[in-house]
Formats: sequence, C-alpha cells, structure tokens
Amino acid sequence: MGMEEKPSRDALPLSLPPINVEPLDDWLHVRPSVEDEGHGKLVLPATVQMNRLDRVIVLAAGSEVSDLNAGDLVLLVPGHAVELRDGTKLVQREYAIARVRD
Repeated sequence: MGMEEKPSRDALPLSLPPINVEPLDDWLHVRPSVEDEGHGKLVLPATVQMNRLDRVIVLAAGSEVSDLNAGDLVLLVPGHAVELRDGTKLVQREYAIARVRD
C-alpha cells in the first residue's frame, strides 16, 4: 500500500563493464572470436570423439603459460571454462588444444 519496491543492491546493471582479470598459474582469460559469435562451432570429422571445439582469442595468460600470448586464436575443448559476467571465460591451459594460424 503506497510502498514502492526499491531495486536490490545486488542487482546487476543492464550493461556490464568489461572485467579486468589477471589469470594465475596455468589459466587463460579468453573471449569468443568474432567468427565464432555469429556462426556455429568448428566441426571435426566423426572419428573424433569430441566433435565440437570453441574458437577463442586469448586476452591474457597466467605466469605458467609460456606458449600462448594475448591475441592468439586457439581452439578449446568445450565445457571446461568458467564464464564471467561480461561473456569472457577463464580456462586452464590444458584445454586449449591448438593455435589457429592464417
């Protein structure tokens, strides 16, 4: 009766700013590649047990990752990443199985 509902302090704003994340140890901070956002995923031959891979761009790498750098396009085994609120992901290096080169 006459009381207006106040927005929760825990409610997230409609547009979220990018998260500034520094991965530790063998972790990678990645985002979907532009090609992957509008299209399907890369499909491998039926002889490969895991038939889909995620195509992502490395944003930052932890101190134990020596073979990948920011800007590298890599293929990830799906289902092993932690998704962040801005759409980027954290994933361990062992699940980045290939670098894509043009």
